[in-house]
Amino acid sequence: MFVNVSEISAYLICPRLCYFRMRDKSKPTELNAAKEIYLSRRKGFDESWAFERFSQRFDDEDVFRRTLEKFKFDESIKALKPVDWEIRLESEKIKLKGILDELVDVNGGRFPLILSLKSPNEGVWFRDKIKVSAFCMLLKQNGLNCSKGFVYHCFDGELRVIEIGRKERYYVLKLVERVLRLKRGFIPEKTKNTKLCAKCDYRDVCDSKPSTFASKFL
Repeated sequence: MFVNVSEISAYLICPRLCYFRMRDKSKPTELNAAKEIYLSRRKGFDESWAFERFSQRFDDEDVFRRTLEKFKFDESIKALKPVDWEIRLESEKIKLKGILDELVDVNGGRFPLILSLKSPNEGVWFRDKIKVSAFCMLLKQNGLNCSKGFVYHCFDGELRVIEIGRKERYYVLKLVERVLRLKRGFIPEKTKNTKLCAKCDYRDVCDSKPSTFASKFL
């Protein structure tokens, strides 16, 4: 049994969000749409191509249009030479898999690049740091050793470097253990961040009793 890197990211937002998304993959997010727009632009295609890609996976045109209005493609990204996109990686050893948004070349070194939406005022979001750490670990398992990566924020055009170390790699493994527990049926507590709850697509079912909302995803 493998844990997807995207599941780790969802767990860091809210364990129950991770629980729901593992059982309901039909709802598109703005990040889903932003990835199609970014990848299409980087490959030399336009927004209509991005929508064509998006519409093959999801039916919600409103999500795509809303994301397109917010999207910003900054020229700074051209400093990173693309090597490949949408790379499938997995490692049975660390029970992890994922699709890396982009592998980039910087001064002869190759590093992972992930996409996020809006950047914090300083530094990077913790969940993005862990996500880059997970992909660095997967790349190492597949023969490429790297200890840093990049995150491109699609809603403000910010490109930032993420350095990782032993602490981050260890935390990734702890999250793998926690997500595997959810895959085996454990129902987690919901987040205490009520601002997140207000925007969550699953808030109604989440407010129901655990036995009730669990049955909706069996």
